[in-house]
Amino acid sequence: MKKLIFTLLFTTLVFSSPTYAGWTFVDESEDNVTFYVDKIKKRDGYVYFWQLADNPRPENSYFSVKVYHQVDCKAFRIKALQYFFYTEPMGKGKPRISNNDTSWHYAPPGSSLENILDYVCL
Repeated sequence: MKKLIFTLLFTTLVFSSPTYAGWTFVDESEDNVTFYVDKIKKRDGYVYFWQLADNPRPENSYFSVKVYHQVDCKAFRIKALQYFFYTEPMGKGKPRISNNDTSWHYAPPGSSLENILDYVCL
């Protein structure tokens, strides 16, 4: 009984934290990167949303990245419009902004990206 109460209390505290506010968990990759989405909007035949990728180990000194995406659900393809890289988990800290590649991409079968597209294109 104590274990159940602790689990419920822990879950309530963690997931009601402002850090997780608005972000919906979608997938976790084999290398433990967790993916969240937020603010899904449909406009002019496209879906726009924010994605947060949270890495338990820093990659190029960044623990997390937020990406603003445009999705063409009919063709099942995605385009990153803007990237924000963070030195702290869950998009915390001062961001470094980047706009490297804004071309369309298709999700590899069975990938986290495919799961994200499935989720936002419902």
